[in-house]
This record gives sequence, structure tokens and C-alpha cells, in this order.
Amino acid sequence: MARPPSLTDKQRKTYEVLQKIRMAWVVLWFVLCLFSAGFIAFLWSLFVLPSDALAKSALGGTNFLLGWAMKAVVRYLFPGSRRK
Repeated sequence: MARPPSLTDKQRKTYEVLQKIRMAWVVLWFVLCLFSAGFIAFLWSLFVLPSDALAKSALGGTNFLLGWAMKAVVRYLFPGSRRK
């Protein structure tokens, strides 16, 4: 997040809040896209795959990959407070 020059402390705090809101909208659309992909994978494994074990492993692998990607993006955009 680039800090704009010559802002008062109150303006800087407002700018940071607005940037976090913007990032939250980006994450919302990213999560909705991942949810849609997971739902499509669920329907695919439910109706297309012939065996139950194959469907479970395909759906589990897809959910793992989508969850891992979502966790990485959320951690990058919203880092936790660093405690000393």
C-alpha cells in the first residue's frame, strides 16, 4: 500500500481504511469465483464420475487446492498484526 504524500494523521488513517475496504471487495469476488469453481466440481463429481471413491478424491483435491489458494490471497491482503 503506497502512502500518499503530505497527509495528516487522520487523513492517512482514513486512506488506510478505504484501501482495506477496496481489498475486501477484491477478496469477496475472488472467494465467490472459488466457491463457484468448487460447486461446479461438486456437481461434476456427483453426476459425471462413475465411482464414489473417485468422486470423493476428485472433490477433496479440488477443495484443497481452492482453499489453499484462498488462504494465501487472504493472508497476503490482510496480514495479521505482528506481535513481539
